[in-house]
Amino acid sequence: LLARVGTTQLTDEEFTWWFDRNPAGEGIVSLAVDEGDVVGVAAMSFFATRLEGVDTRLAIPVNVATDARYRGQGVFSTLQQENEDVAATSGSPLTVTFPNAKSYPIFVRRLGWTELPRLRLWARPLRAAGVVRYALGRPGERGGMRAPDATPRMIHGLEVRIVERFDEDMDALGLRAAGGYGSHFTRDARYFNWRYLDSPRDYRCFGAYRGDELAGVAVVGHTFKHGVSAGFVADLVVPPDDTRPTRALLSRAAAQVRGGADALVLLPPRAPVQRRALVRA
Repeated sequence: LLARVGTTQLTDEEFTWWFDRNPAGEGIVSLAVDEGDVVGVAAMSFFATRLEGVDTRLAIPVNVATDARYRGQGVFSTLQQENEDVAATSGSPLTVTFPNAKSYPIFVRRLGWTELPRLRLWARPLRAAGVVRYALGRPGERGGMRAPDATPRMIHGLEVRIVERFDEDMDALGLRAAGGYGSHFTRDARYFNWRYLDSPRDYRCFGAYRGDELAGVAVVGHTFKHGVSAGFVADLVVPPDDTRPTRALLSRAAAQVRGGADALVLLPPRAPVQRRALVRA
């Protein structure tokens, strides 16, 4: 079904990783079946979350699709409502999602979701030709990331190196950084090992070290969207009042995708001091 509809497709390996090995618990998957054919799917994944200072789990919709022949018949809304009921029974107090143009009216008008303010991406252009192509609406080459380089680098007085596995120092960093997030997915070693290092997809994880102390972490990936080859910072974990790791990690992230991407993009952190560090970077 996902292949027919053209949405994000999951291999068997990715399905097992995402839904069965998630440290926050097994996901919820509901199917609509007509005479043996799967014609609709709606799934939710759980994430450990710090919500207004309280540890809980949120169930987040992922991998939803409806066969074109069955659209407009309430297939998706029925599956989604079923999933929300199951999630609520499991203790999830709310859920959030990034809808596409087709699912937006169903979420907001039929299922009673509330639209939140739109998020704005920040970008660091890496090659002028990419900016020109984007302005003209012309697609570029798909590009990609550089080969992994395990050589440590001294940047802004910190040693930045690849993280092969996260441990308790990531747990400590996540606690120190939590004050800059507000409500957020819990950033700890268990989550980062699963979400990034165990992922079948290609992520590069970098740590910034001040002596033996882990001062910050950045996770870098690559995508091709709307004709733009983009490196992206999938996660940036830095204490809100410590800007040097932010600048060091973003410098390393840009180097990882330079030559294979038109820009490096990310969602900016909330803390004003960290936003100023982004501008300086």
